[in-house]
Amino acid sequence: MNMMEFQHFKRFSDGRMVHLASYIKELDSQEHQIYIGCDSQNEGHWTHFALVIVIHKSNRGCHVLYQKSKTRKIKSTFDRLWREVECSLQLALYLQESKLLTIDFIDIDLNPDPEYLSNEVFRAALGYVTSMGFKARFKPDAHAASSCADYLLH
Repeated sequence: MNMMEFQHFKRFSDGRMVHLASYIKELDSQEHQIYIGCDSQNEGHWTHFALVIVIHKSNRGCHVLYQKSKTRKIKSTFDRLWREVECSLQLALYLQESKLLTIDFIDIDLNPDPEYLSNEVFRAALGYVTSMGFKARFKPDAHAASSCADYLLH
């Protein structure tokens, strides 16, 4: 994904397309917590991605903005999971560099438990996210990725 692809997202509440920068600027000045996450799923010849921004307003619920995309099937589990991390990080960098939002956490849909396949990507992804200056959350606390983005794919 390049930065131009981050211009438009959809609102989860009604599916309405929004211009990301304009939408964020219209939010009230109340304190927000911002979480970014991505999930993917292989289906047929395609890999589908759901990238989400969760804007949590203290005591008032949250806004979920999302963007779906697809690419030729990524057969390697490592490569597909790594791509999820890259998408989240690129969006976080775009929001930060554009001075639109301060990111509280990037939620990575990976499991620190060695019993799970996603664990082989976990340490590299955690190091990558934190080396870029962001805080990371992971399963079971990565709600933006493992709940919101996952829901959009099913």
